[in-house]
Amino acid sequence: MPEKKPLAVDYSQENSTAPLVPNPPLLTSHGLGWKDIHFAHHRQPSWELPNVKGAQHVIVLPSPKQVTDVEFIEERHVQKIQYHPKDYVNGFIELFPADRPYRCSWNKEVEFIHYYLEPKFLAHVAYESVNPDRVELVLELRRSDLFIYHLCLAIKAGLETYGANSGFLASELAAKLSMHLLQHYSTRKYDLPQYGEGLSQSKLSQALEYINEHLGNTASLRLDKIADELGMDQNRFSKMFKQSMRISPHQYVLKKQIEWAEQLLKNKELTITAIAELCGFYNQSHFAKYFRRFTGLTPKQFRKNFF
Repeated sequence: MPEKKPLAVDYSQENSTAPLVPNPPLLTSHGLGWKDIHFAHHRQPSWELPNVKGAQHVIVLPSPKQVTDVEFIEERHVQKIQYHPKDYVNGFIELFPADRPYRCSWNKEVEFIHYYLEPKFLAHVAYESVNPDRVELVLELRRSDLFIYHLCLAIKAGLETYGANSGFLASELAAKLSMHLLQHYSTRKYDLPQYGEGLSQSKLSQALEYINEHLGNTASLRLDKIADELGMDQNRFSKMFKQSMRISPHQYVLKKQIEWAEQLLKNKELTITAIAELCGFYNQSHFAKYFRRFTGLTPKQFRKNFF
């Protein structure tokens, strides 16, 4: 009897996993404007997924609380593996390439984190050295990769820390993830470009001017938007910007937002809530947290120095 046609899922869409698992995610990046990579943290009971293929490459960080038996079926080929609570020490991951059908089941309640990487973004990172149409990733189950494991945890921490402002950092880290996948998980091996020099003075000035003009506009102040403004690939821009400025674009933007906030706090007509919004922060609490991290003072304490 022929197997049912796989269920096609676009993980960039909200509630995309509803047909697959019984519980909604504990935390997701949906609604935050992430473009290149998406995130979902799940806790699910013992379950069996239907035959499914995703529109994105899926990187999985399993986080079992107990020994868990997992079964994968791809084109009638069955693989059985077992996860243990201390597997995080070795940084075990799973990688499911886009548009590649599979089925999966597990016998215990389990937590796992999903990262959905857009194939177009991966191809865009690779375009300078390969034909993007030929970028293919390999299926991996229970592979130890501490680089990916910790990079993915950094993406999760960025979401939890920056909230609606996390898209910039997510794109930076997604570019690093893509480079690693191309070098270690592709069906071909590629020599990816190295960027030893920084931006030219004109390109750097153009980037800094764009950032300053859009500090309060989180929709426009994205890594891909800045790179497009300069006519560059965003991974190349990010690396060359850091070569020039000695800090990442994300760190530079946050620094400039705090500096702008310092100036606005000297205007007693503006509320702290209004200043947080003007400077592109998610809310007043988010603003206060990072203002204190940079200055050692809360916005209210800083303002008292002037009034």
